[in-house]
Amino acid sequence: MSNKSYSIGLDIGTNSVGWAVITDDYKVPSKNMKVLGNTDKHFIKKNLIGALLFDEGTTAEDRRLKRTARRRYTRRKNRLHYLQEIFAEEMNKVDSSFFHRLDDSFLVPEDKRGSKYPIFATLAEEKEYHKNFPTIYHLRKQLADSKEKADLRLIYLALAHMIKYRGHFLYEESFDIKNNDIQKIFNEFINVYDNTFEGSSLSGQNAQVEAIFSDKISKSAKRERVLKLFPDEKSTGLFSEFLKLIVGNQAEFKKHFDSEEKAPLQFSKDTYDEDLENLLGQIGDGFADLFLVAKKLYDAILLSGILTVTDPSTKAPLSASMIERYENHQKDLAALKQFIKNNLPEKYDEVFSDQSKDGYAGYIDGKTTQEAFYKYIKNLLSKFERANYFLDKIEREDFLRKQRTFDNGSIPHQIHLQEMNAILRRQGEHYPFLKENREKIETILTFRIPYYVGPLARGNRNFAWLTRNSDQAIRPWNFEEIVDQASSAEEFINKMTNYDLYLPEEKVLPKHSLLYETFAVYNELTKVKFIAEGLRDYQFLDSGQKKQIVNQLFKEKRKVTEKDIIQYLHNVDGYDGIELKGIEKQFNASLSTYHDLLKIIKDKAFMDDAENEATLENIIHTLTIFEDREMIKQRLAQYDSLFDEKVIKALTRRHYTGWGKLSAKLINGISDKQTGNTILDYLIDDGYSNRNFMQLINDDGLSFKDIIQKAQVVGKTNDVKQVVQELPGSPAIKKGILQSIKIVDELIKVMGHTPESIVIEMARENQTTARGKKNSQQRYKRIEDALKNLAPGLDSNILKEHPTDNIQLQNDRLFLYYLQNGKDMYTGEPLVINQLSSYDIDHIVPQAFIKDDSLDNRVLTSSKDNRGKSDNVPSLEVVQKRKAFWKQLLDSKLISERKFNNLTKAERGGLDERDKVGFIRRQLVETRQITKHVAQILDARFNTEVNEKDKKNRKVKIITLKSNLVSNFRKEFKLYKVREINDYHHAHDAYLNAVVAKAILKKYPKLEPEFVYGDYQKYDIKRYISKSKDPKEVEKATEKYFFYSNLLNFFKEEVHYADGTIVKRENIEYSKDTGEIAWNKEKDFATIKKVLSLPQVNIVKKTEIQTHGLDRGKPRGLFNSNPSPKPSEDSKEHLVPIKQGLDPRKYGGYAGISNSYAVLVKAIIEKGAKKQQKTVLEFQGISILDKINFEKNKENYLLEKGYIKILSTITLPKYSLFEFPDGTRRRLASILSTNNKRGEIHKGNELVISEKYTTLLYHAKNINKTLEPEHLEYVEKHRNDFAKLLESVLDFNDKYVGALKNGERIRQAFIDWETVDIEKLCFSFIGPRNSKNAGLFELTSQGSASDFEFLGVKIPRYRDYTPSSLLNATLIHQSITGLYETRIDLSKLGED
Repeated sequence: MSNKSYSIGLDIGTNSVGWAVITDDYKVPSKNMKVLGNTDKHFIKKNLIGALLFDEGTTAEDRRLKRTARRRYTRRKNRLHYLQEIFAEEMNKVDSSFFHRLDDSFLVPEDKRGSKYPIFATLAEEKEYHKNFPTIYHLRKQLADSKEKADLRLIYLALAHMIKYRGHFLYEESFDIKNNDIQKIFNEFINVYDNTFEGSSLSGQNAQVEAIFSDKISKSAKRERVLKLFPDEKSTGLFSEFLKLIVGNQAEFKKHFDSEEKAPLQFSKDTYDEDLENLLGQIGDGFADLFLVAKKLYDAILLSGILTVTDPSTKAPLSASMIERYENHQKDLAALKQFIKNNLPEKYDEVFSDQSKDGYAGYIDGKTTQEAFYKYIKNLLSKFERANYFLDKIEREDFLRKQRTFDNGSIPHQIHLQEMNAILRRQGEHYPFLKENREKIETILTFRIPYYVGPLARGNRNFAWLTRNSDQAIRPWNFEEIVDQASSAEEFINKMTNYDLYLPEEKVLPKHSLLYETFAVYNELTKVKFIAEGLRDYQFLDSGQKKQIVNQLFKEKRKVTEKDIIQYLHNVDGYDGIELKGIEKQFNASLSTYHDLLKIIKDKAFMDDAENEATLENIIHTLTIFEDREMIKQRLAQYDSLFDEKVIKALTRRHYTGWGKLSAKLINGISDKQTGNTILDYLIDDGYSNRNFMQLINDDGLSFKDIIQKAQVVGKTNDVKQVVQELPGSPAIKKGILQSIKIVDELIKVMGHTPESIVIEMARENQTTARGKKNSQQRYKRIEDALKNLAPGLDSNILKEHPTDNIQLQNDRLFLYYLQNGKDMYTGEPLVINQLSSYDIDHIVPQAFIKDDSLDNRVLTSSKDNRGKSDNVPSLEVVQKRKAFWKQLLDSKLISERKFNNLTKAERGGLDERDKVGFIRRQLVETRQITKHVAQILDARFNTEVNEKDKKNRKVKIITLKSNLVSNFRKEFKLYKVREINDYHHAHDAYLNAVVAKAILKKYPKLEPEFVYGDYQKYDIKRYISKSKDPKEVEKATEKYFFYSNLLNFFKEEVHYADGTIVKRENIEYSKDTGEIAWNKEKDFATIKKVLSLPQVNIVKKTEIQTHGLDRGKPRGLFNSNPSPKPSEDSKEHLVPIKQGLDPRKYGGYAGISNSYAVLVKAIIEKGAKKQQKTVLEFQGISILDKINFEKNKENYLLEKGYIKILSTITLPKYSLFEFPDGTRRRLASILSTNNKRGEIHKGNELVISEKYTTLLYHAKNINKTLEPEHLEYVEKHRNDFAKLLESVLDFNDKYVGALKNGERIRQAFIDWETVDIEKLCFSFIGPRNSKNAGLFELTSQGSASDFEFLGVKIPRYRDYTPSSLLNATLIHQSITGLYETRIDLSKLGED
């Protein structure tokens, strides 16, 4: 056995890694593995196949949001603190316990240090205060407008209120309230709008909108009036949609941007930021500025609605407006009460006393929002004519407003500052200390830590990067002296910029960099082809044309369209009848920054001069990183000699966002060895090849590929963890990668020498969810929308004559019927809707080349023979006859551009050899970057030797496979996978990966370069075909590829070709190249079936020590939930105090504490009055809160729990495994730290069932696939097997799960199974495709239990909450593969 060659298969997912070892004859070896510990077992025979399961890695988002919220609150508290320090000395003279009383105002009366009345300490004064100042705004206005000396305590209260809720910082310059510039911002919006959309010229209209926007009319009325000022704009147009957004209504941009998904936006929604991200993700970040300035305008309009008082005599317009709001509320409330008493007396109590309804009581004391309250009142009053006063106010959203509302968020801090300024000036006359400290107090309000300085942390500096000039404490007024802003900003830049994926040492360019934009334009332009009269075929633009187009079109226009290019080719090169390919209506790329800067600098020669490139790039870099104008000014100061002041000022106002994906070095720094050209040079001039970026960096004939590959090699660090951390990709997939490397290490240790190959397959991350669901909902909509814009000549009544719905349209034949407008795709004859099952579904590009089952590759036809050739795309005759019809379908959006191109491909010579080659490679060769990274890490780990020519000596081949290869193999040979049964399928996938890869490479050794990671692509047939001109050679190559195209054919006994021929193959397949046996069908399939039915597979669940709570899979902090209110008198609930010293019985506290892990303690306790000593064995839960204390000194921590002496402890992380003598396995999920008798225990056994049941369940799961009737046939034929299957599952339940009552419930439900509808029967055993529900197997699957339904009966989850039962079991510590284990029999614990 010692040096027998073997391979390792890996299947890497986001929460599992499957692994398997296979030998040359496709068998999985087994080994006698040593067992450590105190049990009688010393060896266990194990198969070298298994899977590691783990909780998915989470992103840092939750943690970050909590951290920023903590910082915000801390900083707010500090601001009040600084204000108190300034007031302290003077306040002591007036009322020495004033601040204490305020601090204690939160406490219950018996805990307070002084009087229970916080402001004046006596009841009479307190009442008087509230009478004079019903709201804080009454006090603020009084102080700002009156010259008399006020009580110092009142001054403090007013200032503290401003400093606590200080408004936003969106306006950088000084902000003038009297002139809240709606007009100015509107003009800015229109300019951005015109720049964004080609051909829009709204700014020429000089529309005056200020009065309309600030008028007291409804939102929609505002929109209509503004729209009237722009006669050319339709009310259904895009501009009108933006106006909806600006006045505060909900806008829907789906149809305007042709996006797939709905994209409703409303500024007042909490989810606005996410919704906008979502929309920009679909339409591109180019529109971000437009939405920013629209939001600015919305805020200005809101503000004009809040600052209703325009009386110049008051110095506190905000407070005056709030007082007015208060008085109106009072007045309107009285009127409403009167109205309801008179007209709806029976509703009076509901409106004004019932908090659970959406009436006034719910609005003031309950949870009712303003919106819901308005809706409720509107419904109540709409039938009375005299209610118009109320309804109009509701329409304007000006009825019974509260003081604190969501739209107060649009108040800029400058407004509060103005009031503060007035108060300090007036009271400074009476209190000199206010005059002295005026600037200090104002900076408390206005100061923000600049974002480029970041957190001010000192000790634990995980997140901070600032540089200090001294060690003093930082305050708003000394910030400039203590913090070194310039070097903090530099550090910020380094921290912020990402690295290039291709050249990991290089930083990426800003998205708006001129170089990056130029690159993007040429990269798009190089793929544009045109055809004109007199040309035989489409041809690329040559370099002269490309340069001229950039200079004459891109540098003149912001957006260049298809028309522009056609016009250019006609005018300059004299072509006629031009058609373009490779561009949709307009270019995505543009030189927008070039136009922005040109507008500011106004010097085209300067812009076009290559000498100034670095200067301009530097400016754009500064404008992308910094938003802060002061900082931008400082950094642009170095160009004072180049530009005049006006230009610099205009530049500081320009701000760019976003980063590209590539670095300057990649685009224009690395060059090809032979020609010395950079990538950009090639994009501008590439002879006749016109390769784009992706082609250039993957071309073996150029040295870019090599340079990039060398740059990728991760440093010779042995710290795999760090290497994996630095990979691009989500934390979820990285966790799988790290685990798989550890698994490989351990398997090599078990085998004693390195494998001959390692085969990796990586799961795609869950992309099923949103998109899949969306597509299914969209089918009906897609047809409906198409019928609205139907091309002339098609039947628009098809839905009226044959109505349908989304559910029926899940049948692909029916959907295709509507997509083809009811006609045969190839003949144009009408199809009969109720005979669809007799028609053929034909693949446009035959399946011999590519397994593409998407709708884009399928058509419905009365017979496949209608297409002409069976080994190519539909024939030229068919195309000539049907092209006009297809074009109509394309124009109506019933078929996609891609489908149209495939259908008409015969015009362009059909599928040539290179196409076929490309299809095949695409199905076999894994192209994802992340998989290449994993292969590269493993390659660097095991192949370190280099031969004399500096070539790697690859002893371990790293092979990457695409996941569809194995799934096709499984389907083809009926090796069905049913995930719900148990977790073995991860291991089986890994095994099959290794088998398929090994067999393919045995049969076709020449294919190695396609699959094996490394730098020896010896020959690439695709290139070989295009280079050789000799027809015989081409034919030979074609033959070769044709036979790769059916790569899996050599596994089959007979092969069915597209043209109907059937070829029988021999039982034993030899390799033509080596003559070895590659595959013996009889023997090797038997081996595979045997391995797939092995009952012993090593399933390990990775144990985790939790560092944060998890609640239903979502990360939480130290506690599982928000604080609970104080418990009732007689409650036994143990709550944890919110803060130290706050008794939870008075103030409430946290109920659920997140657990980190458990500890098994063997110790001595004293019992009873006689204090008899007794040895106990029990669990203790360690919460995340206590983890640090426990780990500092375990013994002390436990002694405080009341033990006398600790004998031994064992740490048990989450998912520790226990086994009972009868073979039952359990995993310990947690022990409550508040009550160690309770905990959560998970199931740990894997159910194994025979192959025939797996096949039954596979078909049952797919029973509703109408295109594949074989599933239903199989299930109907083997219906009786369900009864036997149920018995074996319930038997497993009785033996290992122990949910005996549930077993009974299921048996009862099953009694009349013979009459049950077949679909219901199937889906009770196993949930339907794509559903989360695992049916009956919820009962037996390992992990926590959940409820499920069986034949209509609800089966509640069976949970085991008593951890003490585990004390008679054996604790099993497993290594990462489960091959090594230590078993500790807990009943013998402490014996020698």
